[in-house]
Amino acid sequence: MKATFTARHVRLHPRLRQIVDTKLAKLGRTLPRDAEAHVVVTAGKKDLEVEVSVAGRHGKLTAAARAGDQVSAAQEVMDRIAAQVVKSRTKATGVKKRAASPVRNPKTWPPEPPAEPARHGGPRRETQSPRAMFEEDALTAFAASPREVFVFRDPTSHHALRFLYRRKDGTLGLVVPE
Repeated sequence: MKATFTARHVRLHPRLRQIVDTKLAKLGRTLPRDAEAHVVVTAGKKDLEVEVSVAGRHGKLTAAARAGDQVSAAQEVMDRIAAQVVKSRTKATGVKKRAASPVRNPKTWPPEPPAEPARHGGPRRETQSPRAMFEEDALTAFAASPREVFVFRDPTSHHALRFLYRRKDGTLGLVVPE
């Protein structure tokens, strides 16, 4: 990993370079290969500030620390960068902490009631209890059912009813309230 050092109104302590390089070498196992680090050391009136920015293809990590000397500030800032790397890695590879929504899982849907036999001499009547589901899930459920009309509630727009229907040319239509 490439590291660039900048000193403002102060000379760099050799131990600072060693601390940053060893810590970046350890973090190099989890960071992308093309990541670059930029270290800025700035002298204030009473203390020193060390700021480290690590930029890679997955984003930019930045941390800063103030201390009386460069070594302690460098150790503190590199600990903060290490914590950010661990946090970003667990976000990228970790398992979701909350369970998947049962609305999207067809295995948890209640079974559909059997359709009433067709009656002659009037309009066909079907009863259906609309479930809350997203449009993609409704399309999947509707494609698998033999019905001509499918009613569902949209969970994102205050549970407004939506209707899917089959057209005569074989395509599907969606009725959305305004």
